[in-house]
Amino acid sequence: MKITTAEDFRRELLDRIAKREFSERTGTHQSDLVYCLNKQALRRLLPLPTEDSQLLLFSLGWSTQRWLTGQDIDEPEIEKDGIKVTLDATYNSVPWELKASYQSSTRPIEENLHHVRQVMCQCYVTGTREAYLTRLEILGNWKWVFRPKDPEKIAKLVAEFGDLWAAHPTLTAVKLEFTQEELVKHWRWMLNRKQLFEEILRTRVLLSKRQALASGQEWECGWCPYTKECEKGKL
Repeated sequence: MKITTAEDFRRELLDRIAKREFSERTGTHQSDLVYCLNKQALRRLLPLPTEDSQLLLFSLGWSTQRWLTGQDIDEPEIEKDGIKVTLDATYNSVPWELKASYQSSTRPIEENLHHVRQVMCQCYVTGTREAYLTRLEILGNWKWVFRPKDPEKIAKLVAEFGDLWAAHPTLTAVKLEFTQEELVKHWRWMLNRKQLFEEILRTRVLLSKRQALASGQEWECGWCPYTKECEKGKL
């Protein structure tokens, strides 16, 4: 048997993913507004090459979405007040947002504010106050990664999480229900973010961190490739 590295084949696969899923975005999408406005604007003004790891990470989400929904195509894009919103899928005629994550299954859904905000956008544009969200947790509750050998510690894990405490992946499914007041308030926030985002694109002047970041998402700065540009304040 002879095995050789097929780098050309590998590259072709990644290029196919990039061509299929990383098409140039036009207009203002809701995902531009629920994340850091500076980063989202800079992605358009100073685009960076997509790393292979990014392609593969996003592929996990796309592939599990197709797998869980049984659908080969996305829901039609909806535009309202100049903001484009795309649903992953629907369940019982209401929005269904799907996530694949390396987060622990023990992390509360509500801590992912950007996910909740995405769902609220979907509810608002579809005229419903209910939605579903599923999170495929690739590493389960993480406890198995640091699996203890001490029988007493294992017994505590079983007592807390059950016999399947080391299972991975796992799937969390929740139903979210909002008041109309919550959705209207959120959409007003989105419209304000839209104005700020489009102003950056027009003037090439960045916002202060306080304005650019959505509340509760300071973590974005730690993973941002545009830190130096952001510190300068303008292009």
